[in-house]
Amino acid sequence: MAKTFVIVKLRNLLTGEERAVKYSCESDEISRKRLLERMNASLKEGNCEFFFGERMYMHLLPGLSEDTVRELSARMYHTAYVVCKRKGKREEVLYLALLKDSALRFKASIPAAIKREKGREIPNPDYFVKELSLCL
Repeated sequence: MAKTFVIVKLRNLLTGEERAVKYSCESDEISRKRLLERMNASLKEGNCEFFFGERMYMHLLPGLSEDTVRELSARMYHTAYVVCKRKGKREEVLYLALLKDSALRFKASIPAAIKREKGREIPNPDYFVKELSLCL
């Protein structure tokens, strides 16, 4: 899609754990600062904070026509799906997709997302698909 988005993450200041919780439209610095201030003010706990993580493009299923991509880019969607990789206490967002099917396909294409144990292939729990909501 034509739009870029920023992943909003929540950091626990006591443990250092970070996780992706929302996504937001890429905008100017003043709007981003206001959004973070508003979100941090809404926290009831004093030991957490919101911050901006990765900047990403929204991906659609391959093979869509340019007209369809333009049509979808003109709209705002309230939910999106991300493929995440857990690294210790951090979640790294690898892929942002509008459709869950697209996110699952991307996850399936990652060789490290499948582990071999006792001759069997099992999903690696460090790679997962997560639903995020849009914050404006």
